[in-house]
Amino acid sequence: MEFDFTRFEEKFFPEWIEQFKSGESLGQYSWKKGGPTSLYGTTDMLISKYIINNLSLTEEQKDNWAGFINQFQDPEKGWYRKDYTLHYKEHTTAYAIAALYLIDRSPIHRLYEIHKDILPNRKTWEKWIEHPNWSFIWATSHVISGVPAALAMTGEGKEEFYEWYFNWLDREADPKTGFYRRGLLHKIWKSRISKRELGGAFHMYYVYEFFDRTWPYPEKIVDHTLNLQHENGLWDKDVTYCIDLDAIYCLTRSSRNAGNYRKRDVKEAIIKYLKRADQIFNNKDFFFGSYDNSHRLTGALSAIAECQKFYPDLVKTKKPWRQSLDKACFI
Repeated sequence: MEFDFTRFEEKFFPEWIEQFKSGESLGQYSWKKGGPTSLYGTTDMLISKYIINNLSLTEEQKDNWAGFINQFQDPEKGWYRKDYTLHYKEHTTAYAIAALYLIDRSPIHRLYEIHKDILPNRKTWEKWIEHPNWSFIWATSHVISGVPAALAMTGEGKEEFYEWYFNWLDREADPKTGFYRRGLLHKIWKSRISKRELGGAFHMYYVYEFFDRTWPYPEKIVDHTLNLQHENGLWDKDVTYCIDLDAIYCLTRSSRNAGNYRKRDVKEAIIKYLKRADQIFNNKDFFFGSYDNSHRLTGALSAIAECQKFYPDLVKTKKPWRQSLDKACFI
């Protein structure tokens, strides 16, 4: 069995990305069709092109693209200014740095506010990690992963901070699921296990992976991630996006970490997902109608790349796709 994405690569993706061009220069893209150059527009397209192995840049072109990204950095605070989306500044910043990291470039300013407000000592570390609303972990996990990811990619982190960070996450993981269920909502609704807990935990797992550390309870993660898959092969409704990457990454990496735990079931889930992804990506009208901003597609591409990484016989592409998370510590 093989799922063919070559027509998407050759025809649909070039047509789709052209809709978001916001200027003549390389790297000028908007988050919405017809809009001005935006941070998410330029970073989404760079990461997406990297994943499908369609990014070949000279050193000068890398500098130019990095220039469009870095114009959004606050020179006094170090955060990148978000636009359009509702993501936290930690997501915006780590995502921008990840795009730069993929082309071997860096922010032009230090992450000043992180150094001032978060890194000083254990008390500030604990205040920071307890601040996000753990009941709504999918959204707030960007805060918990974005800071260490940004520091790791810029080389500004402290070894003792990371040791505390991973020990804290190890200790706080739920033994019954492997996810993080420590918010007020979880205390009230003790059986709550949904795509939100899955999506939240994923954002911590790729930080573990970047540091070559294994996360706790991988067998439980596989069990519950498989249970959350819908009959349509996805982990949400009818369009694949970032939550499917979250789930597939949880399956492939946790199964591997647990000695290929439930290997057959994981492969069946991957095939089920790829059947639906194939239908979406090879139906031009549905594809163009479903991805009307620059950001929604990136996670879906990464999900397919993750499938191909672990099951290369299942995914046909012109060139092997690249899992950006194997280089950059954020998506």
